[in-house]
Amino acid sequence: MSRRYSLVHQASIERYAIEGMKRGNTIKRRQQLEGGIPRGEIPCFMRTILDAFTKNGLSIEHLETRPHQRRGKPVPGDWDILVECAATKEQLLAAASELTTQHAELKNISLYKSDKKEEVPWFPRHISELDHCSTCVTKYEPTTDPRHPGHGDEKYIARRQFLNDQAINFRHGDPIPRVDYTKEEHATWQAVYEKLRTLHESHTCQAYRQNLKMLEEEGVLSPSTIPQIADVNRYLRKKTGFMLRPCSGLLSARDFLASLAFRVFQTTTYLRHSGSPHHSPEPDLVHELLGHVPMFADPLIAQMSQDIGLMSLGATDDQIEKLATVYWFIIEFGLCREDGKLKAIGAGLLSAYGELMHACSDVPDHQDFEPRVTAMQTYEDSDYQPLYFVATSLQDALVKLREYASSMKRSFGVIYDPLTQSVNVIKKAEDVSPAFERFHLDLAAIMQALKVHRQNV
Repeated sequence: MSRRYSLVHQASIERYAIEGMKRGNTIKRRQQLEGGIPRGEIPCFMRTILDAFTKNGLSIEHLETRPHQRRGKPVPGDWDILVECAATKEQLLAAASELTTQHAELKNISLYKSDKKEEVPWFPRHISELDHCSTCVTKYEPTTDPRHPGHGDEKYIARRQFLNDQAINFRHGDPIPRVDYTKEEHATWQAVYEKLRTLHESHTCQAYRQNLKMLEEEGVLSPSTIPQIADVNRYLRKKTGFMLRPCSGLLSARDFLASLAFRVFQTTTYLRHSGSPHHSPEPDLVHELLGHVPMFADPLIAQMSQDIGLMSLGATDDQIEKLATVYWFIIEFGLCREDGKLKAIGAGLLSAYGELMHACSDVPDHQDFEPRVTAMQTYEDSDYQPLYFVATSLQDALVKLREYASSMKRSFGVIYDPLTQSVNVIKKAEDVSPAFERFHLDLAAIMQALKVHRQNV
């Protein structure tokens, strides 16, 4: 699967766009200040103020000068100096005493304690609010890009549009639309399925092989027929609580990751073009069902995916880009070692014949999966990756991911409540009480079951 419009690429676009806005606002503000403060009129003791604050251990976060106003009119020669700083009361008094002693022209010092309680940014708190996180922001369209295999195929384009319209209109609580796939679509599915199957034993991890076998035994997946998303959901919810939700293409990184926090995977419903069955320049239903679904049936991959989603809630744009990168390199294109051999765990590899062989070969470089390192890795978006990250095991990857999560700064914590399919925000100790109560009840049930077991042995 090509990564021309990858999750990481989308996260980078969002971050750079927002940074550009911030830079523009900063430049505009500086121009305003420079235009309003003629050279030579800034009070001569500005340097002394900075020295006094630094000497007494105050950490300056923002400094601004303004002409002093009285009754809405500037007072010539008088200035207000506004300083936002982090300091103790003793440090402030020491700095103020030094300044008033040295400068008689300092007429007044006013102290204001700022409210440092950060606003918790909006993010979905209940699974139903994913209705606000399902807008397709970037698409690789056969209508506009001549490099798309379906470019110029009006029948294929119309079919995609029909399926995308269904996905766009989907809302939480609606029944998943059933799709009558065409003979041509089933044939494309079968061609990909059977070719990938020749690499399963040699190139895919044990968890993938086991879960795919169970999906086939249950009749959920088969080479001859494209499954319905509703049938896949019934199976996944019994196994790990994950479910698929229709969407019309690639979402913003923030929206996509937020969905994972609720064990929801936003999936396309259209297939790649029949003229290029073994290569897709975008996520499609083959990638979602043959790559992701068997791994979402694995408890560790399901937990890892949800952990990344929970880490993304309320994260900064820079953190979102790093999380998207970690997700991409382990959930989409990750490898592990089994019996001394490289095996694929990432859905992007599991659904792409050519890159699956490449990733497990000696051609690319391979590094141990360390989230802090992985988060900073540049992503190759024009060819196969020159570097893949390798986990010792799925369990080891989960442990490392949680260690990485503990290093990410956020002014609040989040806990997922599976009973209500809600995310609880933790800002103070009392907020944890409901989660502790659930844990206590679960633990009591476990202890009771063990007691009964011992009595029957």
